[in-house]
Amino acid sequence: MIRYYLNIIRPINLILTALTQLLFYISASRSHSGLSNLEFQNIRLPEAITSLFACLLIAAGGYIINDVFDIESDKINKPKRLIAGTHISQKNLRIYYIILTTLGIISGFVTGLGMGILCIAISLLLFFYSSDFKGEYLVGNLLVSLLAGMVVYISSRGVFLVEKAYFAEYSIIAFCVTYARELVKDFEDQEGDASVGHQTFALTRGLKPTKIFAWVNLIVSMIFLIVIGIYSRQIEFLLFSGLVVIPYSLWISWKLFHSKSKMDFTNISKHLKYLMFVGLFTSILC
Repeated sequence: MIRYYLNIIRPINLILTALTQLLFYISASRSHSGLSNLEFQNIRLPEAITSLFACLLIAAGGYIINDVFDIESDKINKPKRLIAGTHISQKNLRIYYIILTTLGIISGFVTGLGMGILCIAISLLLFFYSSDFKGEYLVGNLLVSLLAGMVVYISSRGVFLVEKAYFAEYSIIAFCVTYARELVKDFEDQEGDASVGHQTFALTRGLKPTKIFAWVNLIVSMIFLIVIGIYSRQIEFLLFSGLVVIPYSLWISWKLFHSKSKMDFTNISKHLKYLMFVGLFTSILC
């Protein structure tokens, strides 16, 4: 039973979120570019810890409530991985959601008033995304992508001085890669989404336009990575981006245009998740 309570909060996703914030704690703690200028004393404690817990707890709560509202569609989309309503009752999941979200909001207010208010806003957005907006034309995708960009912003609460972190650029990269992944996931889930009356971009526009839209988001993310490289001029950043991140993005784009089956889109979705982390990793190199 315990493993189901763990699996439903997506531990791998939470680990990636935590690693992302830790990367930006390191990146934003620098006073100059490059790995040789790290100043760990610039990291704020306990705010770095409390803001991290706030982010993780609210994200975990969001995963739970999303599964509660998605029970009917998930019976079609992922029947073998269905936890809500089968291994854990809806009542217990709602209690679990309330506990984690409340702890997340408390952690936010411990970090600061502004952070606490932001945590309440994010919690409400995640709830209404799951209950109402998820199946709406592009609205759900947009909301999730904006929240992904907020992870980068929240990490700024964990440092004293921010001089060379490129928060705006990396927020846009996180937004674009997440948007591409959300569009791909719409293809993964289109059978179940159609059964419950969702009107996603994939269902209303079809295969080709959705692929193009996802590809455009990937291109925009690469452009902003190049912009960061132009301004930072760090050899480590340029090498890693040029030899790893951009080729990986292009490979995913190629796979996307040749994808047809649900398994293809599931595989691409997984690689877009990895691309997100690999791309954000460059923040400690620029």
